[in-house]
Amino acid sequence: MRPRFRYPIVGALLVGALALSGMAAYGRSQPALRLFDLTTARGIAGGKACQPTRVFAPDDEVIYLWYAADGCTIGTTIRSTWLYLETDPPFRIAEGDVTVTRSDNWGQFNFKLAEGRRWAIGRYRIELRVGDDLMAETDFWVSAVQTAGIPAASTEEEGRVWTCRETESARRSRQ
Repeated sequence: MRPRFRYPIVGALLVGALALSGMAAYGRSQPALRLFDLTTARGIAGGKACQPTRVFAPDDEVIYLWYAADGCTIGTTIRSTWLYLETDPPFRIAEGDVTVTRSDNWGQFNFKLAEGRRWAIGRYRIELRVGDDLMAETDFWVSAVQTAGIPAASTEEEGRVWTCRETESARRSRQ
């Protein structure tokens, strides 16, 4: 005579296996949050970094950070921290956050100096965090190189005008 509880156990095991495979499939369908390809630049135009560089001059008024993103859902809050690395410990010069409001694969932060201020010469770092997790970081430098006299190039995107500086060699290559 066979025990009667054999089939309910097999049924429970099948249901458990199906549930586990469903959870694994769900985990694969949700991309992991990733912030990458951090690029410092003199502007953002058309969803791209405009005149990317890692070296800025003390008189550069605004520094932009462009980044690529995967898995950022609407409602995700990304925080940027801007650090001056020439002090011990590093000096936090700015912090700001943005909440993702649209589905896209890129984002940007920027820091504009107050009127009459200049960047201190030295090394800086920008950190991007989601919650307490450091997701990405990049460094840039400010050196005594002057950018005065470099004309600005403007691009209109979605009703906004983005301005970034154009080097003399870039302007000659367009002509």
